[in-house]
Amino acid sequence: MKNKHFAVFAMMVLGSWLLAASCEKMVINGSDEPDDAEANVVVQVMSYELQPFNMVRTRAEAEPVCTRLNFIVYDEAGMRIRQEVQQLGDRDFGTEKFKLAEGRYYLVVIAHSAKGNPTSTNLHKIGFTNKTGFTDTFLYADSLVVGEEEVDCELELKRIVSKVRFVFDDALPEQADSIRFYYEGGSGTFDAVTGLGVVKSKQQQWYSLHHEEASFEIYTIPRADSDQLKVMVTTYRTTGGQLEILTEREISDIPIRRNCITTCRGSLFTPTEQHQISISIDTTWDDEEIEFSF
Repeated sequence: MKNKHFAVFAMMVLGSWLLAASCEKMVINGSDEPDDAEANVVVQVMSYELQPFNMVRTRAEAEPVCTRLNFIVYDEAGMRIRQEVQQLGDRDFGTEKFKLAEGRYYLVVIAHSAKGNPTSTNLHKIGFTNKTGFTDTFLYADSLVVGEEEVDCELELKRIVSKVRFVFDDALPEQADSIRFYYEGGSGTFDAVTGLGVVKSKQQQWYSLHHEEASFEIYTIPRADSDQLKVMVTTYRTTGGQLEILTEREISDIPIRRNCITTCRGSLFTPTEQHQISISIDTTWDDEEIEFSF
């Protein structure tokens, strides 16, 4: 009988733990999530910076844009005092409520699809890593004044990344089972106040290959002192649990710009004396086109 009671108790504890983990709510230096009646700050993500710009993206339409939202509150000294994390599928995804004392704060909201949350203890150095991954990322950051009346914020988030798309005209090596894009010139860490990259990151993106891929994409946050990427593209095959390099090629001087897609097209794997890669910035996100060739 004791074993039976213990098993029931263990299942209840495990169920509670799984429920808490699925919500993934994080509270830092604050109280528990307030009841609706107690909350005095309501934050709603209403739109994202997408093309065309005159299209209003409601929260219902925004689901494909990101899978994770970080709502972060900093005090006047720039110290993080509260963070709430939402994942796609959570109840009221896109709306968050806080109970804050009267005063001045800085509110940051980040929309992304990374595997984990960015580091956010420093308002001026919020960062994603190679482990969490780099994705399309949107940001809202501004001061927040809390007084006697309830504060209702309807936010538009701005894209802070550049995307580089690789389209290969030649076939991937038949024996290759993975491909890595290792790149420098951008950043995975940004200043929430400016939205610009602040660290000279060495970023990478891996893809498993099924030899049906038409294109590959990488993301980076442009820095004020850099508008180009250098990318090393390497294909591998796995032999005896070890990675063996099959092909390796460096592409330099790839132009990047916030809210723009740079497309690199050409032959990369065919053994020739000179590889030709054409590069252009297309208008999918922005309304201005830049051609680049070398």
